[in-house]
Amino acid sequence: MKLLRLVVSDLHLVTGSRRGELNAFEDFFEDERFAELLAHHQEQVGPGGGIELILNGDIFDLLKVRVGGVWPIEITDEVATEKLRQCLDGHPLFVRALRRFLENPRNQITYLPGNHDLDVWFPGPQALFRRYVAPEGAEGRVRFITSSDTYYLPEGIQVRHGHQLERIHRVDYDAMTRKRPDGREVLALPWGSLWILEVMNPLKEQRLHVDKILPLGRFIALAMLFDTRFALRFLWRSAKYFLKHRVLSIEAWRDRIRRLPGLLKEEIFSLGGGYDDQAIRALQRTRGAHTLIVGHSHGPRYIQLPNGKLLVNTGTWVKMINLDLQHLGQDSGLTYALIEYSEGKPRTSLMRWYGRRQLTEIVPYAD
Repeated sequence: MKLLRLVVSDLHLVTGSRRGELNAFEDFFEDERFAELLAHHQEQVGPGGGIELILNGDIFDLLKVRVGGVWPIEITDEVATEKLRQCLDGHPLFVRALRRFLENPRNQITYLPGNHDLDVWFPGPQALFRRYVAPEGAEGRVRFITSSDTYYLPEGIQVRHGHQLERIHRVDYDAMTRKRPDGREVLALPWGSLWILEVMNPLKEQRLHVDKILPLGRFIALAMLFDTRFALRFLWRSAKYFLKHRVLSIEAWRDRIRRLPGLLKEEIFSLGGGYDDQAIRALQRTRGAHTLIVGHSHGPRYIQLPNGKLLVNTGTWVKMINLDLQHLGQDSGLTYALIEYSEGKPRTSLMRWYGRRQLTEIVPYAD
């Protein structure tokens, strides 16, 4: 049996777009191309072959989904399920593509939540996802990796979304929830997620591109020249949030003040870059693995290290602008990792999907 593994990350599906209406938080417009990708590789493996589709985090951007008109900070199982339902209903083509994919009894889906879809840790969203995408009898071929951030393949390949490599997005997988006084369990969100909810989301309503330009630090530096008022607003809100939640709210505030320079370096200044270096260090420290596949940073990478180890970043399907001189320009996205097997040995490639040439496409809104 021919086997393929596809690894995609950072699709960032939100609640969809209606014609003539701007959804400031929807950045995924590639439902048809995603369906084409799955169909293409199904043809490749043939009727007797199988595909494992690894959804490596931030498939849904649940941090951008409102419930009751607000972005909830305390996320229960019920709230998480409602947010995911809105996303699934907003992307029917995407759902149908996954459902057709699972009609092949040899195909399976493995889902690793990232920092934007941590809500999928709860059993409610998992059950809802299976109900939407899995035909009857196929539910067992949809599994979720929630006990850690890593999916271990037996061939020396590890798959991680990558949020654990950044302190601001790091979670404790042994304590994913905390109890409210009323007994309800809510997600123990990292401060990076709370920063997105309270700082970035309101700013994205004002500037749609704020989270689609890399690196963020360089974008804000340039904005000081070309969009000064917005840049100052961003810096003020971020600084106020950092002081409120990372310094002044902590009981051992003297210790935090002493460690403030280190916190600034690791948590604030890291917004400007350095993710590739962190991923390389993680790979170098990992024993028994020759390949590490990550996402999270939205920057597609294929880096062969001197010792033969391989780092692959699957990038994103959201169109990004990169201000880093080494990668300057617009990235059209649609990148993914392909793991093929020849005589039982894996070969990992970074791919970009083009699909069939589209003569036209619908413009959901115009301004």
